Amino acid sequence: MIALADANNFYVSCERAFEPRLEGQPVAVLSNNDGCVISRSPECKALGIEMGTPYFKLKKSGLVFRSSNYELYGDMSGRIAAVLGTFTPKVERYSIDEAFLHFGDKEPAGGWDVLGKAIRERVLRWTGIPCGVGFAPTRTLAKIANHIAKKRTDGVYTMPADPRGVLERLSVEEVWGVGRRLSGRLQRSGVSTAWALAQCSREFFRRGRFAVTLERTALELRGIPATAPEPLERENPQSVNVSRMFGKPVTDAQGLGEAVSAYATAAAEKIRKAGMVASVADVYVQERNAPRREQAAGTIPTGGHRS
Repeated sequence: MIALADANNFYVSCERAFEPRLEGQPVAVLSNNDGCVISRSPECKALGIEMGTPYFKLKKSGLVFRSSNYELYGDMSGRIAAVLGTFTPKVERYSIDEAFLHFGDKEPAGGWDVLGKAIRERVLRWTGIPCGVGFAPTRTLAKIANHIAKKRTDGVYTMPADPRGVLERLSVEEVWGVGRRLSGRLQRSGVSTAWALAQCSREFFRRGRFAVTLERTALELRGIPATAPEPLERENPQSVNVSRMFGKPVTDAQGLGEAVSAYATAAAEKIRKAGMVASVADVYVQERNAPRREQAAGTIPTGGHRS
């Protein structure tokens, strides 16, 4: 069984953890140089404020604004991962506010929902950050379970053994790794729901010239693990890598810089933990579903020396 723990409105929650008076207020966290909204509290969302709204349009809106603090967010992300590690040693940090927890097949006493509530309660008590927890046999189904969990009052959801009822109500566009562009191709081929995608044959993907990753997604929707977690860290590694899809779409250079900054923080944590000093940092970015030639990369001398 796999659980996905996802922090709620992470940047805003981090600000509230250190400034409790913000609880219940419409709070928005702004991008670098206070350009636009990148995180919203539930109260802010209820007012119809969209992600990416420029700050200058909201100055007189009555919202409470906070400038982004990525050092804080990276630190809080590490704290949450440490708390999750008290439940299982197999914690896969997927993004700054999400982590997969890998459990065995044996159901714990009281069931998965009871475990999920214990995870939420401990993370909230020890870090002040609320989160949702979704359980499923695969990472793709766990993503869906978490999406449902965050809409429930208890914040926990376990995918049923037969997920058909859930997947039939879910648009194919909402499946992890599909997105708007690919969903358009699928819908033109008659695939409009997650359940319909799960039923597609290998011949369908080959005939439509879809990437093998989509075929793996279909397997995962059937409950068959087909995506591998990041490899466990080796002792005395020669390099450290943090490679993840962004937690939300990034469409501008400023947002890209912010995301890379957060992942660089995670890489620095690994380096310090290993007692290493970096001599070079490589940064690479690739658009989802883009051909390899559209990948951008760069190398940055750090001024350090290898130990």
